[in-house]
Amino acid sequence: MQPYHDSYLHACAHLGFLVSGFLQRLGLTQKIRQDFLGAIAQSTAQNVWFTDHSIRLSLEAIAADMLAPERLQEWLLRYDLPAGKAPKSVGIVMAGNIPLVGFHDLLCVLAVGHRAVVKLSSKDAALLPVLAKYLCQIDYRFASRVAFASELGGVDAVIASGGNNTERYFALRYGQLPHLFRRSRTGVAVLTGGESDEELLALAHDALDYFGLGCRSVGKVFLPQGYDTARLQRSFALLSALRSHAPYSSCCRYAQALLQMRRQPYFDFGSCVATPSSELHPPVGALFLQAYAAPSELQSLLLGCRGELQCIATAAPIEGLAGCCVPLGATQRPGLRDYPDGVDTIQFLRSL
Repeated sequence: MQPYHDSYLHACAHLGFLVSGFLQRLGLTQKIRQDFLGAIAQSTAQNVWFTDHSIRLSLEAIAADMLAPERLQEWLLRYDLPAGKAPKSVGIVMAGNIPLVGFHDLLCVLAVGHRAVVKLSSKDAALLPVLAKYLCQIDYRFASRVAFASELGGVDAVIASGGNNTERYFALRYGQLPHLFRRSRTGVAVLTGGESDEELLALAHDALDYFGLGCRSVGKVFLPQGYDTARLQRSFALLSALRSHAPYSSCCRYAQALLQMRRQPYFDFGSCVATPSSELHPPVGALFLQAYAAPSELQSLLLGCRGELQCIATAAPIEGLAGCCVPLGATQRPGLRDYPDGVDTIQFLRSL
């Protein structure tokens, strides 16, 4: 491995140690703890959908799945990343739907040796600067490779994440540059009927961690015909404490009121309302259910909406879609190789 990437691996792994130490309340100075606590407090004040729990959940996933030394090394060794290439300035437009959702893009830009110019979302403006601050303190050479800006001027390429409407804006604003523009996607789950109670609870977390606001959140569950929804209902009810969050509880009541007004059938799952639907994107507080009669029908349904799916949570891989299948309970813990929209960010950055 090249010296630059040795330094990168060391700095990222050390950052992971700091994040883990903060979460476990171990071995950190008062200043580091206060910086993390201050960023969390600022974030929860700025964004009602960011809770202390959801931020810590994101930090835990980043430390374990993205900053663990063995995972970083395995990831980097998959690529030919020559040192000495003149770095490019890569603008990153961060989304703000869940805490630190754009952290992986920053890791990728730095892994290739480019300079990251980050435009933060106003909904998530406090957390990433703290992580970047300590990354640069661990290895001062990264200080010249990370910058935050309110506008992206003079960059050589752009990575931007947002919804379908913002993608059109990105195309108008940055379309003349090499770019990766991400659109709205969602997660689905496929059940066979043989899942354990533990797997069904894991599915509930796939759907409702971060209040279902992530592009990897499961918004729809495909069920075999005749499936007993009572088991699913019991598992989701274990997360009913989410209803103590006022904005989320309001969304649940609104979703239920709409279903009642339209005289559509639904199940009260305690933590959300579930209703049969052929659509993919439920409103916040709702979960869509769709029955399938045979594996061939299921495969056809999933292939038909493949372009809108970020991942499929299932205990059994699906033919033709294995690349986006993950175990139940794993949708909210993407690894370093789980690139948004299935486009390898490292390969894009290497091409610049």
